[in-house]
Amino acid sequence: MKPKPFELERIQSIYENSVEVNLTESGIEPLSIKELMTDKEIDELINIPMSYGYTQGSPELRSRISTFYKDYDYKNILVTSGSSEAIYLTALLLLSRQDELIMMTPNYLSISGVAESLGAKVSFINLEEDLNWSLDLEKLKAMVSKKTKLISLCNPNNPTGSIITKSDMEEIVSIADSVGAYIHSDEVYIGAEFSDDETISFQNLYNKTIVTSGLSKSFSNPGIRIGWLATQEELIEEAWGLKDYTTIASSILSQHIALKVLEKETVQRIRSRTKELLSTNLEIFNNWISPYSNTLSFIPPKAGGFVYIKYKMPINSSDLVHDLRENEGVFLVPGGSFGMDGYIRIGLGSNTETFKKGLALFSQGLNRIFPETF
Repeated sequence: MKPKPFELERIQSIYENSVEVNLTESGIEPLSIKELMTDKEIDELINIPMSYGYTQGSPELRSRISTFYKDYDYKNILVTSGSSEAIYLTALLLLSRQDELIMMTPNYLSISGVAESLGAKVSFINLEEDLNWSLDLEKLKAMVSKKTKLISLCNPNNPTGSIITKSDMEEIVSIADSVGAYIHSDEVYIGAEFSDDETISFQNLYNKTIVTSGLSKSFSNPGIRIGWLATQEELIEEAWGLKDYTTIASSILSQHIALKVLEKETVQRIRSRTKELLSTNLEIFNNWISPYSNTLSFIPPKAGGFVYIKYKMPINSSDLVHDLRENEGVFLVPGGSFGMDGYIRIGLGSNTETFKKGLALFSQGLNRIFPETF
């Protein structure tokens, strides 16, 4: 098993900390410990012995996570080192040679890379831009077969910010059930909706669902690397066994911080902060893109910390992104990293002054590269 290089993670790791403005992040401006905890809570944190703790996650943390899901308790949760490990374990848990994975795209192309290295067949079903980034479910019906082991979705979607409607979710469940397939639902952007309506979890609708999520995106805590799997108890036990070969345990300090993040009052405070920041930056973005409407376009996101821009300039998305990075010092994500050239993803979750500066540098680069157009 040797997964191919994960382009999106690699380019971000190489460049995101060395540019003037990084607008590649899909999450919300991270919180500091000082912003999150009281002095008394910080003192408690720094006096915790640096032991392993519970390798599957502490019962208290798992119980707190389980409240997001219908009829689940701590036994249905496995704490992981970020949602990326949860996705990795999902692939190892369910897929092997000759199994079939059907994956929504554009998407965070993690599980597909692992699936291919395991010898599984990977097929992609595109979100349709002319359907406001939704799936053509007749196409999905035609794609599934008895070999389809897993249908992988990201809801809310990265990078488009679309949300699957309840009726479409029910139809997807019916399609999966017709061939006995599992649904993998990456739900890490739940809590970053622009409206007051929170996205429904697929776990509410289908027993054979594996949810991956975590605290990196809508919860503004990527640095503590806390994610989770939520699924049937027997699958959690199997996934825990696989985790013994990966990270063994999430940091005991991170688990303690996560308990604070997931307190009811803290969740409400973080989500209010998330909505305010995303709404402010989306309004700024709308005003910024308006003069460029003949060349740049986007469908307004319903959730997530990003916008997905379609452009008409004759240039490869990776070439454009690296030109801007090298010359203007602003870093964006090429659509090619999601399997779609001709698009760019811009993060909306930075603090507003940084976001404004990034857009100004983007404009400067567009004027330099395409003086006849911009």
